[in-house]
Amino acid sequence: MDSKFKIMIGGAVLAALAGCVETTGGGPSVNDGLSGSDAQFDAMTAPCINQAARMTGFPAKDINIAERIRTGGGALLVLDVGGQNLSCRSESDGSVTVFSEFAN
Repeated sequence: MDSKFKIMIGGAVLAALAGCVETTGGGPSVNDGLSGSDAQFDAMTAPCINQAARMTGFPAKDINIAERIRTGGGALLVLDVGGQNLSCRSESDGSVTVFSEFAN
């Protein structure tokens, strides 16, 4: 077999395998002790953005979700508010709390 042909076949195989990589962020299939499902993140997005807008005076339409983080304490959203990062967590009563990324 011609070496160029082998390289082309190898490249095609790698491209096909790359299409099989999970990229949906659906979470791990094992119980790793962390929580934060897509449904939880989706449910808290609007309340987090609205609370951050009230807190900062920044327009809600310009606040973006920078990151979704699964933690041992629940779902955590990182919000980009005009270049400043704020965090938002879901509380046990269903409310949300927005706070500075530096608050510990």
